[in-house]
Amino acid sequence: MAHPRRRVIVAGAALGALLLLSGGWLWFGGDDARQPDGDPLSSACGGVLPEREIRAVLGDGPLERDADSERGEGGLGRGGAPLKAVCSLGRGTPGEGLGYDDPLVEVRINGTPAPRKEERRRPFREGLYPAVYAEAPAPLADGWTGFFSLEDRSPGDEGTAAVFLECAGERRDLLVTVRAQETGTFEDPARRTAVARLATATARAAAERWGCRARFGERISAVPLPVAEDEDVPLGEADGTCEGVPARERTFARAWESARGGAPQEECAVGNSGGTRLYTLRAFYGPYAEHMRDAWRHYRDHMDPAPGQPPRGTLPEGGLWTTATCPAPFDGETALFTIESVNRNGTEPTREEKAYERAALKAFAEASAKHHGCSAPPAP
Repeated sequence: MAHPRRRVIVAGAALGALLLLSGGWLWFGGDDARQPDGDPLSSACGGVLPEREIRAVLGDGPLERDADSERGEGGLGRGGAPLKAVCSLGRGTPGEGLGYDDPLVEVRINGTPAPRKEERRRPFREGLYPAVYAEAPAPLADGWTGFFSLEDRSPGDEGTAAVFLECAGERRDLLVTVRAQETGTFEDPARRTAVARLATATARAAAERWGCRARFGERISAVPLPVAEDEDVPLGEADGTCEGVPARERTFARAWESARGGAPQEECAVGNSGGTRLYTLRAFYGPYAEHMRDAWRHYRDHMDPAPGQPPRGTLPEGGLWTTATCPAPFDGETALFTIESVNRNGTEPTREEKAYERAALKAFAEASAKHHGCSAPPAP
């Protein structure tokens, strides 16, 4: 029996769009003399893409590489430009390029944090890092700091796995993000696991390639599906990312949550007894907290202090934020916690709504910070 496609919670408008893939696809596959570079993986992203894991995602057959979208610069040393490597591989028809519904993998490798001068010269539309505002991120297990998220796109689904490594010594940290575009869905747990294994294996290889001494997890055993729209639970019974967030009779009665883990992004959605989501609470750690502050500096450079700077404040479009100081692996960036209304559309919150926002963010931030070993966030 075919399973209906799951639809995950829409977490919010992404602040950095997926890199638009342009022309210039190069065919790699077999021993054909037209191959410009031989091995399709030899140069993509500095040669760190593992063939076994790539094939587990894309399958057998000739691969094509989007040479026009590739970038590779910088390193992990604190004195130079930060590492940025981007590459895309797909499986299409040789000589015809990639079709709209052909399987595709995009990999981005970043050194973090970026220096402020890098933030200033970078066009905002690029986004500092990918996968910010991941949709209902599910934490990776087996000792990895990362998450898997899912987006429903026509004609298939897009799965994203992100892995963060803290590099020892005076080195920037490493963030690896893998986006896989499928013609079907990620209902099959083997498909989700394959994407996560590609991200973790790439992170291992990138750490060796660019000199990052880091702690690695074990081979990924399984990856859960992110929470679906129909998988809400009573708010008072929440035991994951919504644990401790207060319920208020029928008005704030339902929760959409993920399990707690080592994910550098967390999300909790709160709704009424009818299943309508009213608030989204988010936690950002490490590079994702850095990205949010960078985004607000671009949008709200006239505000003093800029949103997201410690210790707490009001968001530009409504809502609240607070902060916490964290240990490894996130000790390079102050954690950020936010609450935003889902559909207020610029209207002023009532006194009761303001009180609930403060209480909900306080509980959410305290629980998340405690789980990650961070300091107690100041009350919003």
